[in-house]
Formats: sequence, structure tokens, C-alpha cells
Amino acid sequence: MNLQTVGIRRLLAALLIASSMASLVVPVSSARAQADARTPALILLVSDHRNASGLTLLQEQVEQLGGQVIQVFPYSAVIVQVPSTTVSQLSALSGVKIAFSSVVPPSVLASYGAEEQQYMTAWNALIEPGLASQATPHPGSEMPNDALIAPDLPDGELSGAASAAAAMPGYWQTSEFMAGSVAVGIVLVESDGRVDPSTEDWTAAEKQLVFNKIVAATSWWAALEPRANLRFVYDNHWSNPLPTRVEPIKRPYYDEQYWIADAMEALGYRDPSYFTRVRDYNNHLRSMYKTDWAFTIFVVDSSADSDGRFSDGMFAYAYVGGPFMVLSYRNDGYGPDNLDAIAAHEIGHIFLALDQYAAARQECSRKSGYLDVENQNSEYGGCASNVTSIMRGSTLPYVQAAVDSYARGQIGWRDTDNDGILDPLDTDVTVSIIAATQNGNQVSLRGSARIQPFPSPSRASVTINAIRRVQYRVDGGTWIDARAEDGAFDSDSELFNFTTVSLSPGLRRIEVSATDTAGNVVASPPVHTARVLDPIDGGLITELYPPRTSNAAAGPVIIEGVAYQLEQGTVALVEYRLNGSAWQPAQALDGAFDSDQELFNVSVAQPLEIGTHIVQARATDSNGRVQVNVTSYTLDIRRFTVALPVITLAR
Repeated sequence: MNLQTVGIRRLLAALLIASSMASLVVPVSSARAQADARTPALILLVSDHRNASGLTLLQEQVEQLGGQVIQVFPYSAVIVQVPSTTVSQLSALSGVKIAFSSVVPPSVLASYGAEEQQYMTAWNALIEPGLASQATPHPGSEMPNDALIAPDLPDGELSGAASAAAAMPGYWQTSEFMAGSVAVGIVLVESDGRVDPSTEDWTAAEKQLVFNKIVAATSWWAALEPRANLRFVYDNHWSNPLPTRVEPIKRPYYDEQYWIADAMEALGYRDPSYFTRVRDYNNHLRSMYKTDWAFTIFVVDSSADSDGRFSDGMFAYAYVGGPFMVLSYRNDGYGPDNLDAIAAHEIGHIFLALDQYAAARQECSRKSGYLDVENQNSEYGGCASNVTSIMRGSTLPYVQAAVDSYARGQIGWRDTDNDGILDPLDTDVTVSIIAATQNGNQVSLRGSARIQPFPSPSRASVTINAIRRVQYRVDGGTWIDARAEDGAFDSDSELFNFTTVSLSPGLRRIEVSATDTAGNVVASPPVHTARVLDPIDGGLITELYPPRTSNAAAGPVIIEGVAYQLEQGTVALVEYRLNGSAWQPAQALDGAFDSDQELFNVSVAQPLEIGTHIVQARATDSNGRVQVNVTSYTLDIRRFTVALPVITLAR
């Protein structure tokens, strides 16, 4: 973290109030802000909905209102954003105990239990943060680099050469790009005096402030890119800190090996490597809360420390790409009131953004992230960009909600084709037909739908998208849902099946498509063609299409159709008649009736009287068989005072 003497003077404090994180939305333009007017709200859940299924139900209801769940406090409360016009409907949703869209008054807050008060307090701090501290960083406290590399990564595990049986993120991939749902373990540690004298003790107010600031930092990121659809889910080890034998703030940062190991052991993780303990914990959180990603925030108490720094000068750092980051309460000269700005910077590292302040000595050409983007906004060297950004450190970028395009690219926030879907989410969806069987006029089809990840230039390619639905349609008609064989469409690879409705005789074109959770659809849906026989005429079938003109006064009405012989022989003749009159020959579009499938047209002469008229067609095959079950269409001729006659068509 860059510790240039910046402070937050009154001007910046005023800016913070002006932005105030109100509505948790960073304005893009006044026009867009008005069009996307959204309101945040805190929702408390009733007791019998405080579980995973209750949360899922609530999330579905919020999405039906056009909103989004942004913060989840399992499973008692959530913070959502909904269109301003629907905020009044939140209290009526199933499982909702009460919803707040403004500051919760102290008298109301006091009437709730301790856990709910914690969430209400964080909510109040989020929408009315007040004046930030005007603390000045400690003199001479520039840090060379707060972005570290985890020492436990196996060679090639995260490289582009790595291969995996599934496209979903694996054990080591817990924060590849900043999109989707994220489990966040918040772990405060408390020294117990077993090895080092205990000089720090968390107070209730300090613990609450840490929680408030972390929620503010994640909300800050969520507000900057709605297309990332970020949702943060918290695992609470902040209200009851975990014990350690040492006093972390009195030791150098690398003694994290002792106090992190202690904290993780208190949670039941006992691998010899403390990194593995944290990775095991992260993967447990991801599994338990069903999120895409997970990381841990460790916070050490430094309220009684003289400078709020570890003994080697560090005070905040993160491992690039995870699995954890570390904060100290006093934050050097920044102070606890600016913990949100520091946390936001470190979260950038968790999702593979590099430092950009000069002291970090990160070259412009260094690449990072799932998209392998250069660090061209670095202050170290003559880079292509020179703008305020959260990865340059200090508090001003946080106040101004500033993230440069290169840092955005490193965390995956790039949309190369401008289709509204961020590149890591812009996946290819494919469908394959495995088998199709026909029973009379119904077809049963089985297939697979898969997602191909957006390719990473430098890392193993993964996706957090899941198949959302598979559908089929017949002859370009209405899409109909297929069934997931495992009961739900919720992974990157799904088997599906369906049985069609009863199909009309002829060659029926069954098209199959799929959609994933990011809105990607199959580019070239596969097609199965079914040969459906007529119960009377077998394969000898005709179909009539709607007429090419609706103007009954502008010449003959042209009706096109198709004739089949789906069994033995070819179509030798097609005839038509109007209103039961004598049969007349139709015209083969290719000039002759001599194949098993023939397009034809009929010409109905004008004028036609107002009313309904029946057009029929039949085929004769090369074996002399004449179609019995003839095809009929009804022309409905109407004449209006101010318009020409209109033809409507019904079968």
C-alpha cells in the first residue's frame, strides 16, 4: 500500500459525504443513473427461512423484481439492490421479516437481538458513512510491495498448460476473476498470552467497525461493475476472534505462520502448512455457501500499538490470487476509519490486480490476471496510462471510486466485443444430440449441453457459468423447456432429455438450444429432423404455407407449400382446389414433380368475395397413390371502408 502523505482533508471528507456510497451505486452518467435508478435495502429473514433454501428463494424473488442480492449474512440478513419502483414490495416477499431502505433508528435497532443489531449497524454505516478520519500516514512509511506471491503453488497448477477434467474452478482457483459470488471468511485473532504477552484486546466497538469497513469495501467493488453481478457471503469469525499464542502486531509479518496456523487450528484445520489450512478453509466456505470463489481476511488488533504496524513495517498485504489478505486495525497512519479503502486495495490483489504505486517497483509490461493484462498504469516507469486508481494506493481513489482500465482488465473486467458480458463470463455454449428415438408422432431426444470457458492466455481456463436452461422448438415455433437428467441445470456440463408434443405429419425440424447463467446462448443449435407419417396416407403428405400477399385486390393470391413421399416413390403431382371446386394442377417450383420432396405454389384467382374460402391440396406419388387426407387452409377475406381487403389464413 502506498503510504504517501495524503490524509483526507476536509475537501476529501466532503467528497466522501457527497458520494456517501448512497445506493451502493457509482454514477456512470446522469442519464444512465436515472434509467437504472436503484435502491439498496437491508432485509432480515424470518426464523424458518434462515437457511440455504430460504436464501435461494429470497434471491429468486429479488431477481424477479429486477434486483440483485449483493451482501449475504448467512442466513439472517441480506443487502439487496432493487429498482426504486419495487422497493415497497420487499416486505411482502416470502421469508422477509422486515426490510429497511433507510437508516435504522437507534430505538428500532435496540429492539432486535445482538446478531441482527450487528447487521443493522453495518447497514447504517454503509449508507451514512459520515466523515472519514483525517489521519496522516506515519512519516517515512513507504512500503516496497504489499502484493505477495503464495509460496505453496504447485508448478504449472494455474498455468495455461494445466488441464482439468471440468471447466469449473478447482482447489487452487479461488479468485481467478472478480465476478459472481464470493465467500469471505472474516477472521480476527486474539492473543491469549501463552507465548507472547497479550498487549491487544478487541473491543466490541472495534470488532463492529472492522466488519462495517469490510462490508463497505466489498460493496465498493460491487457498485463499480454491475455486469460482474458480485455477491459477497460472509463467514463470521469476527464477533468471536480466534485465539493465538503470539501477539501478531509485535512480530514481523512473516510470523503469520504462527498466528494464522493457530487460528486455523481452532477451526479444525491441522495440515502442516498454514497455507493449506487456509486453502482448505476457503474451499470449505465455497462448498458450504455454494459460491464461485472464496478468500479469507485476517485482521490483527493494533489499537494499543504505537504505529499500527508489524515490527518489520508492514501493516496490510495480500497474496495475489489468494488465498488470504491481512489487515491491521490501526492501519499505520491511515487509522481504522480508512480501513475500507485499504481493504478495497487488498481485495484487488486477491483477484490478481498488481500494485501501481512507485515504491512497489512494478513495471508497466508486467502482466497479471485471468486475461493476462499489462500493468500500464504503474507509476514505476513511463507507462501508457497515468490516472488515479485504487491499485495506486492511498484513500483518494476510494473516495473517487477510481479503477483504471488496466487494473480492471487484470481482475477480469473487460468486454472485448462490447456485448455487455465481461470476457471471463463470455463463454461458448454447445449442445450435442446423443440419441433420438421416435414413437409414432412423438420424438424423445437425449443430449448434452456444455460450456467452453473463455480462454485465458496464461492461466488454466475456467468458468463460473452454469447451464441455466435447455430448450427445443419445432419448425421455428415456441421454445419449450427440456429436463435436466440430474434434476437441475446448475453446472457447466449437463445431460438433458425431452419428449416432444405430438407432431404433425411431414418432415419436422427439431432445434435444440441452451442458455448459461451469463446469458450466452448456443451459436449454432443442432437440428434433428423427424419423419412423421400420416395415419391414413403414410408418407404421402402436403403442407400449405401462409399466402405471400394480404391484398385481395392486387392480383392472384399465391400460396406456397411442400409435398413429401417419405416412404417409397416420389411426388408425381400436386393439385389444389378452391371451395370444393374441381382439382387443378399446382406448379412445381423447380419445374417438375420428380423427387420425394417438392416445393410448389398455387395461384388463387381474384376477385374473391368477402368471407371465408377453403383452399385444399393433395399429392399423387409415382406409384399412383392419391393422398386421401388432403391439406386445407382457410382464407378469410374482409373489406374495410378505408383499407383494401385483408386476407387472414387459418388451418
